Amino acid sequence: MARQLDLIDNFVANGRNEFTFEEARELLGGSRGATSNALRRLTEKGLLDRVTHGHYAIRPLGSLGTSAVTDDLALAVGAAFEGKQHRIAYATAVSGFGLLSHPARTVMVACEQQTRISRIGNRALRVIIERPETIHLEADVFERSWRSTLERALLESAMRVDLIGGVDRLAEAVANGASVADPQRISRLAKELGHRGLAGERRLASLAQALELPLHLNPDVGPRQPVIYLDPRDEHNAWSDNVSRVKWNVSIDELRSVIDN
Repeated sequence: MARQLDLIDNFVANGRNEFTFEEARELLGGSRGATSNALRRLTEKGLLDRVTHGHYAIRPLGSLGTSAVTDDLALAVGAAFEGKQHRIAYATAVSGFGLLSHPARTVMVACEQQTRISRIGNRALRVIIERPETIHLEADVFERSWRSTLERALLESAMRVDLIGGVDRLAEAVANGASVADPQRISRLAKELGHRGLAGERRLASLAQALELPLHLNPDVGPRQPVIYLDPRDEHNAWSDNVSRVKWNVSIDELRSVIDN
């Protein structure tokens, strides 16, 4: 056990809180089987967390028994997507900013390619394929990973309402983030992302205006612009916003009750 603890000490002394199986094998100087057994024992004792295949995280003191994915999601995602352009995005990013009362359970990552990994620690992983040139637009370095900025997290969730969990969750996120989000950054990004980005901006503008939220967006919407739905999956028309040309599948009062609770 002393050699196994020395392994952890070695990484911590070098400022590392994660490592790969091969790095551990090199330091231990043993066979693959011996290394696997050593890492399994450290994991069982709560000193390590296996975040993905071949990648381990050292649990900080005071967090024993807590998944490293819960304690440091960016570390786990960075290990899983090492060498790939990626971004913690959509509901996971929105949740990371504390805008949802019920945190997202699935880890959502935008990436230029699919991965064989289906879980990050004990949480399901969903990869959303994205063009490489847009992955790091309005994204910040977050530990060893990248994460959507607050503005991008709101806009991309309005672009893909399904990836935040529906209109109710989108309204909650906008209500909680409206006072701190920068509308100019949202508008600039919407233009860079093209027609889908502009559609997302229209949904945000519609929500903010109808629910009287302090997020002042003025998308360029002419009378010839096609009408879009607040939730593209639901074409029920409970109310129509003729300014942003957005059809709502729920009433204003229904969404107001969500953000007031």
